[in-house]
Amino acid sequence: MTDDIREWVGDPFLYFGSVRFFKNLILLAVIALITIPTCLAVKYYRLSSAPQSEALLADDVAEHGSPDTVFEPDGLPVPLAESVLPPAEAEGSADAPASADPPAYQLLYEDFYAPQPYAATERVPNTVYLTFDDGPSERTDEILATLAEKNVKATFFVIGHSDEADYERMRQIVAQGHTLGMHSYTHEYAKVYASVESFLDEFHQIFVQIREQTGTTPTVFRFPGGSINAYDGGFYQEIISEMIRRGFVPYDWNISSEDATDRRLLPVNTLVDNVVRNASGKVRCFVLFHDSADKITSAQAVGPVIDQLRERGFEFDAISPTTLPVLYNYTY
Repeated sequence: MTDDIREWVGDPFLYFGSVRFFKNLILLAVIALITIPTCLAVKYYRLSSAPQSEALLADDVAEHGSPDTVFEPDGLPVPLAESVLPPAEAEGSADAPASADPPAYQLLYEDFYAPQPYAATERVPNTVYLTFDDGPSERTDEILATLAEKNVKATFFVIGHSDEADYERMRQIVAQGHTLGMHSYTHEYAKVYASVESFLDEFHQIFVQIREQTGTTPTVFRFPGGSINAYDGGFYQEIISEMIRRGFVPYDWNISSEDATDRRLLPVNTLVDNVVRNASGKVRCFVLFHDSADKITSAQAVGPVIDQLRERGFEFDAISPTTLPVLYNYTY
């Protein structure tokens, strides 16, 4: 027994069963009761506080770091475009180290690849990317009419549909020069995020539907709820890595109209203010709207948002697979 321990407990033959023994035992129990719940609480907080559908603004560099970096599992930030090699570079590279068998999900869906390797490096300042989730729907017609009137291109992240009217809306999105991206097939979080395999199955379904109904191959996608949410905290990095390996580019947002934060419809002027106010100081604006049938005021807010942002000197464009994305910063 060391001198330090002897000094703390005294004579070991007199220590066990003594008042000091029980005091120290109680002290250790108290420390354990404080430490264990604290560690568990911190872990739970990190998972539960991950950005969800109206979450962390990824372009807020001053507070959250660079929006154009991904944090790999070891916690080291690397440029997004360098984080995972696309298939064309990963296969047959003379410098590529020998690796173990790939995860089984890499062998799924041999046709589920973008037509180009990952190369999303283009950063155009003073640009607004209007994005619409959860369509197509009756609102799509109104949004397309406004975009045509204002001569603006935008991006639609669509989910699976089964009627001809919505297929025609998908075709109109493409025909009018907008970008048609993937947003899962069912948009059912528990199903989409059951596993990496389930995620791939969902996105393969919408991939095939877009390709069959429009004749185009989608190259960009958006996670339901954003790239970090309460459902994918344990494996979001695997999903991103696998989708990038297949050539697909993920996009979060750094401005939300907040049209999905309340069950009631928000007034048009509230939605417009939410977008225009938060565009101040941004170099690039990735704006989140929703395109589901009940978002009547969202469709009505598009025109005023375009007008007011143009007055502030912004240009508009659709996302392309070369557009450098904004993504939530991965801090755990």
